[in-house]
Amino acid sequence: MRLARAAPTLCRSPDLPRPRPVTLVGLALVTGALVTLVWVALTSAVVYYVTPSELAAHRTDQSVRLYGIVVPGSERWDATIRTLSFSLTDGATTVNVTSTDLPTDLFRDGVAVVVEGHADGVGHFAAGEVLVKHSEVYGPLSSGQTIPPGVLQQLQQGTSRP
Repeated sequence: MRLARAAPTLCRSPDLPRPRPVTLVGLALVTGALVTLVWVALTSAVVYYVTPSELAAHRTDQSVRLYGIVVPGSERWDATIRTLSFSLTDGATTVNVTSTDLPTDLFRDGVAVVVEGHADGVGHFAAGEVLVKHSEVYGPLSSGQTIPPGVLQQLQQGTSRP
């Protein structure tokens, strides 16, 4: 005669030791430290993106990215202190920007730029970095359209602005 086996239970085996409270506290501390580390890393890496009107309305001491259009005729390069000054606008508000970062050759009047830095007084922005936005439309020139003068020579010589 065969005896039926009892169904296995989900009880703790008497051979396994119970975790000690010190082990549980240690695991909780390590987990808490990892969560805190990730939280600090993510919050410090966040840079807010604002327009000149939003910057004027809500002053902040935090580093922000300011998006705007370069006001025609506002670009000034001071070679003695190696500082670029220009104005950005969103059509409603204009902010004066100074930067020691040299932008690419795409930087010119009327182009969209993103500058990263902080507000340094009313209507002034100190930028640590100047990023020039460019068109994402790539295609052949339309009929009658020509390449701007000097572009081919710069590409062939590999020259850039000071």
